[in-house]
Amino acid sequence: MRKTNQLIMAISIIMLSSCATEFNIISDDVPVSVSSAFKTKYPSVTATEWEVEKSDGRLTYEAAFKLDGKRKEAAFKPDGTFINEH
Repeated sequence: MRKTNQLIMAISIIMLSSCATEFNIISDDVPVSVSSAFKTKYPSVTATEWEVEKSDGRLTYEAAFKLDGKRKEAAFKPDGTFINEH
């Protein structure tokens, strides 16, 4: 039983370390390049939430907002390059 628990724990750690990591951040912590790119792309909306995600060693900033009554998210690279909207 003890070996089974240790095996499950080891597999869990390996799986978690390979997954993307996301953190909510405040708008003051968003790089100017990203917030400027967001304002340029979406001049009539305000981001209600920001997240930073680290996946495969790369950072992505995601802004959550409402557009035409629908919740949307837009992703940007740290230099402000738009990635996608979903």
